[in-house]
Amino acid sequence: MIKVLLIEDNPIINKNLKTLLERYDYGVTDTTSLSEASHKIETQIFDVILLDLQLPDGNGIHLFDRYQSQMKSKTIIITSHVSVSSIVEAIKKGAFNYLEKPIDEELLVAQIRKVTELKQLENNYLSIKSEVTSDYGFDDIVYESSQMEEIIRRAKILSQTDNAILVQGETGVGKDILAHSIHNCSLRKDEVFLPINCASIPQELFESELFGFAKGAFTGAVDSYSGRMVQANKGTLFLDEIGELPLHIQAKLLRILDEKMIYPLKSKKAISIDIRLISATNKNLADEVNIKQFRSDLYYRLRESTLTIPPLRERLDDILPLIRHFIRIYNRVYNKNIVKVTKRAENYFLNYPWKGNVRELKNMIKSIIPFKKNDTFDLDDLSYTSIGREAEEPHYSTLDEHEKKYLQEILRVTNYNISHASKILGINRPRLYRKLKFFNLEAHLDSRHS
Repeated sequence: MIKVLLIEDNPIINKNLKTLLERYDYGVTDTTSLSEASHKIETQIFDVILLDLQLPDGNGIHLFDRYQSQMKSKTIIITSHVSVSSIVEAIKKGAFNYLEKPIDEELLVAQIRKVTELKQLENNYLSIKSEVTSDYGFDDIVYESSQMEEIIRRAKILSQTDNAILVQGETGVGKDILAHSIHNCSLRKDEVFLPINCASIPQELFESELFGFAKGAFTGAVDSYSGRMVQANKGTLFLDEIGELPLHIQAKLLRILDEKMIYPLKSKKAISIDIRLISATNKNLADEVNIKQFRSDLYYRLRESTLTIPPLRERLDDILPLIRHFIRIYNRVYNKNIVKVTKRAENYFLNYPWKGNVRELKNMIKSIIPFKKNDTFDLDDLSYTSIGREAEEPHYSTLDEHEKKYLQEILRVTNYNISHASKILGINRPRLYRKLKFFNLEAHLDSRHS
């Protein structure tokens, strides 16, 4: 049974929607406020969430900030007050779509079916992915380069320590996978691995999200919230993009790491924590320290041990093994049987800059495989991707194309006055007329200027 959470404060609309959904055999849990919805989201799992943005105790969009992973791609906004800015914000935060009240029955059911179908596809993919990666161990990281061999050797040693680790590298090199592998091979492997993307948390929510808050700490805090650091207790906390951490939060984080005690917002009771911290950044934190955008004391605390993953363009030996690896994965996802990569495709891949690194390469393979009808991966297949546009031969304009554009520009600046245009071009009027006829530009002429 598909489980639906209905968040709607209007009692009549709430009752009508619940009756409608139950007629389609959906299991419906209805709530009328942010506080009720928060409790339901924390304690139950739903396939679809129908969310009214205007609720008596606040804007429903705040639920995305707190429960982004639970709401992403499964939330349908229902509203009678269509605010473009609110809808855009909700979609950016992960809402699937929105419907305007009064709700059209067929459209609502179609949207719910679409959400559940996409979720099933995602679950199938994640199931295949988990089989292939074994939940990220060092043996599942694909590489053949000496640079990655050294990184993995050091990471294996560090996994047996409790050192704070700073993983550095460009976006897309696989910092998160390396961090997860370190945890899964560590003494804390049976405890939680909690990743947090610091760039995705609004600045005003950093403190409450990381450190938690007491009941009544601010408007809407109807219950206490433990915070991510307490949730990671005994396990590994992975702070991705830590260079985005606000300065005032950096100071608090440093104190917590040193004292191993945390005070939730507006709480007088300290909570003891024991976590292993791994952080990652695509920034040069030393430069950030120099320009006073990152605290030097926290920087030195984070980099007890440092692992720097080179960009893919600097480890060419890894490119072809990674391509074969991702082809195997997406062969299974899309039920294809690609077994060969042509030499000219390999040569192109080895010379391509891969500014997005492994992530770009993975997405390139993923975008091509669904369209394949044979067993060979060739350079022509890149026509399905943005990379393909770069692989194509550049277009050079002919002399005729250049001349036509020049004539159009001269006619424009002279307001289509033939006498004036012919003087600028240095040709007589009959010759200009012949050129205009040749390039099919006669229709632009205004007889008043001839």
